[in-house]
Amino acid sequence: MAHHNLRDGDAVVTTHGFVFYVFGYEHPRDRYHGFLKYVPEDHASNFDLQWLPVTWRMQDTTLLRPTELYSPQGYTKLVESFRTHYPDYATRSEQLDRWMITIPRKLIAKVHSPSRQLMLLERRGPADALEEKALTLTTLISETAGIPRAHMGVHGSISLGTHHEGSDIDLTVYGAANFRKAKVALRKLEGALALKRGDRIDAKRLNRGVYRGIDFVVNATRRYSEIRPPPRTYRPRGPVEAACRCAAARESGF
Repeated sequence: MAHHNLRDGDAVVTTHGFVFYVFGYEHPRDRYHGFLKYVPEDHASNFDLQWLPVTWRMQDTTLLRPTELYSPQGYTKLVESFRTHYPDYATRSEQLDRWMITIPRKLIAKVHSPSRQLMLLERRGPADALEEKALTLTTLISETAGIPRAHMGVHGSISLGTHHEGSDIDLTVYGAANFRKAKVALRKLEGALALKRGDRIDAKRLNRGVYRGIDFVVNATRRYSEIRPPPRTYRPRGPVEAACRCAAARESGF
């Protein structure tokens, strides 16, 4: 299966059992940019990484997460492990002039799209309290904002079926206009939920909060009509020091 048209935030399980999240909207022809989320326990010995003391279960597979994955040192170790043991995942980026970890299309075994996972969850009904809260929160936002349920989705451990005590609710809204409506709705819903304003970024974005004792976040994903091919290809020429001014924030939700 070719698995075309994956978008930012789609979760991918590969034939090796690695769980990745697709990152961004511009990808090489035969693979996707992504970041590694989980490693099957039986592959962990191939990585020179420290692991969190918590494990996750996906069907019959025990999954691990590194304690520190995307520090410069951690990412270098990760790239070297993939180049040594799983070379199909490593590719040399012309744009960045460095080795990157990617998701080859030919190695994708399963895709968890947030919109589809929400639809499946609604069809079968909640299996536990966290899923029930996720569905109720989705309904509150959808009805308050006037966003069709088809333009919402569920990310994270709920989407993958790996959630446990301590997991949060990770929702997505498709489309810039819908996301703006969702943020207005979240402010209207204060009282039923509490928005986080503890730091400068949270106070500005107002897309994170607590609902019935559970942390949640609502992020934006582009609709397919909002995804356009890049007008040019960039390649590094060297370091530069510059002062810039932001001309518009229309893309800030993504």
